[in-house]
Amino acid sequence: MTRRILHLDLDAFFAAVEQRDKPSLRGKAVVVGGAGPRGVVATASYEARRFGVRSAMSGAEARRRASHAAFLGGRFEAYRESSRIVMGLLREVSPLVEPLSLDEAFVDLAPAGWAEDELPGRVAWLRRELTERTEGLTASVGVGTSKFLAKLASEAAKPDGARILDPADELGFLAPMPV
Repeated sequence: MTRRILHLDLDAFFAAVEQRDKPSLRGKAVVVGGAGPRGVVATASYEARRFGVRSAMSGAEARRRASHAAFLGGRFEAYRESSRIVMGLLREVSPLVEPLSLDEAFVDLAPAGWAEDELPGRVAWLRRELTERTEGLTASVGVGTSKFLAKLASEAAKPDGARILDPADELGFLAPMPV
């Protein structure tokens, strides 16, 4: 089997945990972080992103764009617990897991022994299992022959999707992208 790397990125992670744990926030614009005059947005729900709110944006700008949003300070213990569950699931797939942050990791699939024709079904199982174990969180997943390509594939799958790049099609996937 060709080398296969999986990249998993939890969708709007901090905001999604807040929406999962507080049903009154579901379907609403949620911004985590950004409090205070020098605050910075840690993440925004997809509902808030429709107004142009993005991670690393100043809280003041986020409030200008989405004054109606729920601005939350964050509950890092809840985020750590959800991350622990996800990283544990990934280590069940392969011991070669490289977490990048609480909500993102690379997985070398070689130890998993997943055949190329099994990848779509296995990735679908992984995403379903993650949602079940985390009680509703979703993730975008990309698979490629390198970390770089897996990351680009997961970005192309956002939100809540999967993109498995055929090794023969990777250059065609990259070609239309800006440098």
